[in-house]
Amino acid sequence: MGHAAQAWERLSGMLTSADVSQLPDLYSADALYLEPYNPPHRGNLLIQAYLKDWLGGKEEIAIEAKRVLESDDGDSLAVEWMISYTAAGRRWSDLPRASFFGFGEDGRIEYHRDYT
Repeated sequence: MGHAAQAWERLSGMLTSADVSQLPDLYSADALYLEPYNPPHRGNLLIQAYLKDWLGGKEEIAIEAKRVLESDDGDSLAVEWMISYTAAGRRWSDLPRASFFGFGEDGRIEYHRDYT
């Protein structure tokens, strides 16, 4: 497993624990995060704030990676994954997601796009 796949393991661990306190170490200071139905999020601190808010109210979070594809040079990563969680008294199970990442020379995430 290369550094890009290790970054996914760190990120999915943060999401599962609903603790994104270490997220600024994973993303570059000017990283770009894109997802459907929301404006772009620019910068590791804004991405951290957004994901902290998104995780609010979610409990028993489980993430399962179905496919992790890392480029030979480790600069790109694609992940097909599923998330399950409890929110508002209801269990949401196996919601499909796909994420694409680009990494800078320092190994930190510079680009992150999610699809639902």
